[in-house]
Amino acid sequence: MVAPVLAVLNLKGGVGKTTIASNVSYEIFQNKLKRVLLLDMDPQFNLSQQLLTKSQYDGMQNVSKNILRLFEPAPVSDFFDINTSSDIPPQPSEASMKLRYFTNLPDKSISIVPGTFELTKYSFINDNDKLNHAKAYFKHAISLARNNCDLVVLDMNPSSSFLTFCGLMVATDVLAPVRPDKFSVQGLDLVKRLIDHPLVQPKPNLHIVMNGIKRTGTLTSTEKDIRQAAFFKDRILANRVYMSAVLTARDDYTGFAKHRNVSGKKRIAEDLRAVANELWARMGT
Repeated sequence: MVAPVLAVLNLKGGVGKTTIASNVSYEIFQNKLKRVLLLDMDPQFNLSQQLLTKSQYDGMQNVSKNILRLFEPAPVSDFFDINTSSDIPPQPSEASMKLRYFTNLPDKSISIVPGTFELTKYSFINDNDKLNHAKAYFKHAISLARNNCDLVVLDMNPSSSFLTFCGLMVATDVLAPVRPDKFSVQGLDLVKRLIDHPLVQPKPNLHIVMNGIKRTGTLTSTEKDIRQAAFFKDRILANRVYMSAVLTARDDYTGFAKHRNVSGKKRIAEDLRAVANELWARMGT
């Protein structure tokens, strides 16, 4: 069976999308013994900055190991053009770096294809033939990745763009993190509208995870509204990710949250594991 493709998306920024993408993916890798490939689809490349040191990131950029390689052959064209040669996309190992693996099962790993600001080029180019070439090239690249991994995770940019459409075009599932405020719920509504668009075929399955919830044991009014909404109620995960300083990004730490030497990490790891297990089951894997 080919691997599912999970797009982590909310069209409202600041909902914890990158944090959820990285740490839930890690729990699937560790607890399900799966080969997980993370793709940083955001031109701000926050996922890459979270998981790679500057020297690691710069080293990969210097040899063209980044997400741009999955949209057009190397060497990529200039900032206002697209390379449309007939080369086939690289295998995942050619554009990624292993972050963690099991010493006794080295093929079971979690890897990342880093992002790059140069992804913004696709917002400036209006040549539909070249954009369609990049889209088809990306679709081919993902098909290769699905045959070499157990799960492909796309950390999406929080906007409606060419990149968003490319992600939805290949996604089998969408995970939408939502914070308990009306603004992130508005972003969730926009995700639904995108998925409902006739051009998005086949339709990915939508899953919703509440993030940044206080450990009070009571539902917020926002979460109650989502759980009662006809379209959303069956798509929201029973497990939630609670507020924790462990998940707060820090300039002095690079890596997955559960490896930080801080108190409280065991409890938040249990939350993330529960979300990962439920999500994995919902994806039918």
